[in-house]
Amino acid sequence: MSTGQFARLASRGVLRVSGADAGKFLQGLTTNQLQRLAPGGDGQFSAFLVAAGRVLCEAFVHPAPTDDGGFLLDADARALPALAAHLRKYALRAKVAVDDASAAVAVRQAWGAALDRKTVAAVGCADPRHADLGVRFLAQNNESVNLPSSFVETSELEYKIHRILTGIPEGIDDIFPNVSLPLESNFDLMSGVDFRKGCYLGQELTIRTYHIGVTRKRIVPVQIYRESDSPPTKLELDRSFSEILPPSTTEIRILNHSDGSLSKREVGKFGGSVFNIGLALVRLEHAGHGSNSDLVFSDGVTTTPGLRVRAFPPSWIPAAPKSA
Repeated sequence: MSTGQFARLASRGVLRVSGADAGKFLQGLTTNQLQRLAPGGDGQFSAFLVAAGRVLCEAFVHPAPTDDGGFLLDADARALPALAAHLRKYALRAKVAVDDASAAVAVRQAWGAALDRKTVAAVGCADPRHADLGVRFLAQNNESVNLPSSFVETSELEYKIHRILTGIPEGIDDIFPNVSLPLESNFDLMSGVDFRKGCYLGQELTIRTYHIGVTRKRIVPVQIYRESDSPPTKLELDRSFSEILPPSTTEIRILNHSDGSLSKREVGKFGGSVFNIGLALVRLEHAGHGSNSDLVFSDGVTTTPGLRVRAFPPSWIPAAPKSA
């Protein structure tokens, strides 16, 4: 029998959106099709966009277990104040209430072995972003977790490692508020956007990009290594790696071996990381492993001393589009 793992995700918070108009209201603010959701049914992954089409935050939208028209939004806890303000801004005369339920409700993830969400919790879903991520579910803070004995509890750090190795961005360290675009953030590949849906806030740019059919940048896993080390040939975690890594949103540029010059413009931005692995938004034509250049962290003038970056796009990320 396969051994599974589960963890409480303390980095996530929960907003409760209730009221007679809750479903219609959220339908106009999210990238996914809320009309598929039913009380007690599975939740879905989605994004909340600002009017310009940039991502405010990603979130799981879960229908409440009872037929009261309510929803539970699972999002990065640091993004919750901005998300709550966003919802209240657009509520206008809609019959909705927005409340922070984080003190009462905890977010958990279980992965590594087959699991039926409905046997675990009343609120949750099979994680639609990638099959290897298992099940996302919510439960009261004091509620025991009803998982098979083959599942062992672990830390949120282990979930983050598993998520990064799988190539899945999550939270504001990976998906930058008011900056990131849905398709560059892989929402189209993670079941996070419905292109047949009617109007919603920020839809125009997303649909236009989709119909153009070209997404030149994507969030992909990266491995950080020392300049003195041989470049990695595959993505591997090194728990002994102790170098201090730059913060999220740090620029990634090309360093040319021939003259030591940096590319004039960035080719990516660093996201969240742990040990020697992380995620980064990278131009796909520079995600390959050239012999005459390296990817480096840079402020545009100097590089982060001693560190190099190598991208490892997973098989489910489309190849770089051909230049016109």
